[in-house]
Amino acid sequence: MVLKNMKITNRKFKILIISAALLATAGAGAFAVEEYVSAIYKQIDTIFSKKSDTELNTLLRQNQNDRFYYLIENYTEKKIRRLIVANDYDFALTATEIVIENNMDNDRAVEMYSSIQDAYDDQKRYEEQLEIARQKELERIEKEKESKRAIVDKQYISSKTASGGAVYVSGKETESRDSGWYGSIGLADVSAVTDQKADVNAFNYGIALAYTYEHIAGPCTVGADLAIDLRFLDLGSGDSRLPLLVDFDILPKIAVTNSFKYFLIRAGFTAVKTGKPKDSEKVKPLVGDFYTPTLGIQLERFPIGPVAFTMNLDYYPGHLFYDDITAAFGAGANLSVPFAKIDQVKLSFNLGVKDRIFMKDDGLENRANIILAIGAENVGK
Repeated sequence: MVLKNMKITNRKFKILIISAALLATAGAGAFAVEEYVSAIYKQIDTIFSKKSDTELNTLLRQNQNDRFYYLIENYTEKKIRRLIVANDYDFALTATEIVIENNMDNDRAVEMYSSIQDAYDDQKRYEEQLEIARQKELERIEKEKESKRAIVDKQYISSKTASGGAVYVSGKETESRDSGWYGSIGLADVSAVTDQKADVNAFNYGIALAYTYEHIAGPCTVGADLAIDLRFLDLGSGDSRLPLLVDFDILPKIAVTNSFKYFLIRAGFTAVKTGKPKDSEKVKPLVGDFYTPTLGIQLERFPIGPVAFTMNLDYYPGHLFYDDITAAFGAGANLSVPFAKIDQVKLSFNLGVKDRIFMKDDGLENRANIILAIGAENVGK
């Protein structure tokens, strides 16, 4: 009985020894497979770090027939998915193509390639839109710079550098522009008509309108003055009363050189109309309706600090067609004082005087106006 038990015990011990040997052999084999695959994984890591499509293709081709190729393939796909997350679609597409080329039956890789291609196209469209927006913003900034540069060029005198750039050295005295206009509304136009020989002293009140336009045309400045004075309120008394006085001027002008653009020669037409009461013999010697061509010179809006000064002197050759008038002249002056600027329009207060002198056979007739007006002008653009 004892011998029988000893035989059974020996048999179990041999089985345990054989089982242990088999387990050890299997464990060694599994460890060898894990170590072998891990080495390939490291190679794949290096290849993706370098983004070498040639090395990736070589590695997959060499291991195509390996029984653990599916593990190598799965790890490669994992690396590709990481590229997708990082928006690195270029190498992701290339690597996917290599996986498909080495295993045409890999449906996962085919689907992945299609998804990457769609995402890549979306990304390219998005980047193109961003680039278009960036280019538009650059154009807007450049246009804004050009606009500001144009304003600076108009407001400052610049000096060119050796490299072709510009250095702004001083401000200009006036704002530069190609054309300009000036207008005024005389809310108070008071005139005095005197004739010493006829002993006439007539005073009238009314309104005055004036408009000037100028344009720089090459080396010259051309323009025109338009003015109308309407005095309809009689302030006189006795026989020296005049119910209506109207003056009208339309005078084209030119500055022959822009080096002194404030000095102009002008020529045009002037009309003077005098309303006389029928029951006053005293005012009959006064000049009635007077129409004449006009020749004159003008100092136009000469800057004195912020104030603009204008002065003119005119000759009326139309007196040659009137028997009782030996000579006729006109003169005027105006001070324009700015007080506000709205956008590109400057507002100003104007104080002006006008005078028309008629030298007659029987004496001197003088017509003087004082005008208080509100003016407006365009400024440099």
